[in-house]
Amino acid sequence: MQRTNIPNSDLPDAVSPNSAVKLVWLAPFLLALAWFWANISAVKWLLSSFVEIPTLYKILIGFLIVALVVRSIGNSDRPPGFSPNFVLRRYPLLLMLGAGICSIALQYIIDIKQVTVLLFILGTYGLCGLIVEPNFWRKNLPVAGLLACILPFNSQFNSGLGLPARVLTAQVVEQLLSILHVGAISSYDIIILENGIAHVDVPCSGIKTLLVGTLFLLAATWLEGRKLTLKWLAVGAANFLMLVSANAARVAVLVLVSEVFKQPKLAEIIHVPLGIVGLVCACFVTWLMLQRIPKFQPEKTSGISAKPNSELLPNHPLAKPGIIVAVTVLAVIGQLSHVETSKMAIAPLRWPEYIKSDSIPLNASEQRFFGNYPDTQTQKIRFVADNLRGSLLTVASTSWQTYHAPELCFVASGIPVNRIEKKQLTPEITARWLSLKNNQLSAVYWLQSPQLTTDNFMIRIGSDLTNKNHNWVLVSILFNSSLQAENQEVKKFAINVYDTVKKSLQGEMNENSTGI
Repeated sequence: MQRTNIPNSDLPDAVSPNSAVKLVWLAPFLLALAWFWANISAVKWLLSSFVEIPTLYKILIGFLIVALVVRSIGNSDRPPGFSPNFVLRRYPLLLMLGAGICSIALQYIIDIKQVTVLLFILGTYGLCGLIVEPNFWRKNLPVAGLLACILPFNSQFNSGLGLPARVLTAQVVEQLLSILHVGAISSYDIIILENGIAHVDVPCSGIKTLLVGTLFLLAATWLEGRKLTLKWLAVGAANFLMLVSANAARVAVLVLVSEVFKQPKLAEIIHVPLGIVGLVCACFVTWLMLQRIPKFQPEKTSGISAKPNSELLPNHPLAKPGIIVAVTVLAVIGQLSHVETSKMAIAPLRWPEYIKSDSIPLNASEQRFFGNYPDTQTQKIRFVADNLRGSLLTVASTSWQTYHAPELCFVASGIPVNRIEKKQLTPEITARWLSLKNNQLSAVYWLQSPQLTTDNFMIRIGSDLTNKNHNWVLVSILFNSSLQAENQEVKKFAINVYDTVKKSLQGEMNENSTGI
C-alpha cells in the first residue's frame, strides 16, 4: 500500500481544530471589542438619538441602509470575501486609527457629538476593511461616508454645529455688507443694520446645505465608481467652499431685500428658492469637476486571503497583537477623557448691599434649554440699585454650547431689538448694548472668565479650543427703562456686577462686598 504524505498543518499536537478556529476568531474579536470600548460614548449617543426621532424616520433610515448595502453587494463582481483572520492593510488601518485619534483629540478640545459619531462610523468601516476583500472595501468607501453623514444628524440636527455655523455666517455677511457700504454688526446669529434687524435662523446656518451637498458628492462618487484620490479631495474642498459661499450670498441678499429695501414679503418668497438655486448650482459644478476623476479599477487579487502590496508587516509576529494593544490604549485614553471632573470652580454670587435683589424663576423656554446641560449654574434676579431697575440673568458653564444670544430671548419674549452696539463700559468690560422695544428699554450683556471679558462669542469658543478659561459666565441685564451706556449709574452697576462675578469665578464668597 502506497503511503500518502499529509501536509503539515503547522498546529501543535495539543491544539485541536476547534481550538485553532477559536484562536483565529480571538484576534478580530479582541480588536472589535477594544474599538467599540474606545467609542462607547459615540455608540450610546447614536443609540439614544434614535429613541428621540419619529418611527417613520427610523423606517426611512433603516430602508436607506439596507438599500445601500444591497446595492453595494449587487454591484460587486462577486460576493464580498470575508475572513476572521484580519489582514493589516494600509488604508483601512489608517482610517481606523486616524478616526480614533481625531475623535479622542476633539473630545478633549471641543466636544461635538455629531463629529465624534461621524468619526466612529468611518473608523468602524476602516475596521471592516481588515476582514473583507480589499476591492469591495475601497469601492464602497463612499457608502461609509454617506452613512457617516446621515446617521449623526438624524436628531438634534443643529445642536453643536448649528450655532457656530450661524455665527460664522452672520460675520461673513457682515463683511459682505460692509463692502457694499451697508453698516451692519453681527451678534451671534443676528445681523443688526442701521435701519433694522435680520435673524440668521436655522435654515440660514448652511448646515443643511452642506449636508445635502456633501451627500450629493458622495452618492455621485459611488454611483459613478469614481476613485478616491487627492484630486477627489480637491473636488470635495471646492464643493465645500461653493456651498458656504452660496449660503452666505443668499443670506446677504435676504438681508438687503428685507431690511435695506424694506421688502420683507419678497424676502420671504425668495428665501427657499435662493437656497435651492445655490445648492443646485454648486452640485452641478461639483458633478462637472467629478468627471475628471478617474474611475475605480479593481486590483487583481486572489481573494480575501491574498496579501496585496498594501499589507503592513505581513510576517511580523507582533503586528496584530500590537494593533490590538494600540486600540486598547486609545480606549483607555478615551475613557479618561470622559471622567467627570469638577471644572466649575465658582462660588455662589453674593450681590453688594446696594443692589436689592429677589430671585425669580426661569421661564419655560429657559428651563428647557438649560435643562439639557445639568452642570450649568443659572441665577435670575429682579434688582433695584439706586434709580436702576430691571432683571439680571447669569449663566455659569464650562461648555460654549450652553450659551445662545440673549437677544434671541428678547425676540422670543415679544421684545423687538432695534439696535445693538459694541460698548466699552469700563476698561475691564467690553459688552453689547441693546436698544429694545422702539427704544423704550435697554439691555447689556457680556461673557466673563477669570482672565477675560468679551462680547464676542467666537472668542468664547476659541477658549475651549486652546484649553484656556474653562469657566465662563454669561451676564445679561435688562433695564426697565431706556438708558445710555455712558450713564454713570449704569457704569457703577456694571462694575459691581463684574466684580461680583469675578470673585465668584475665583471661588471667593464675597460676603462683605459693598457698593462703590
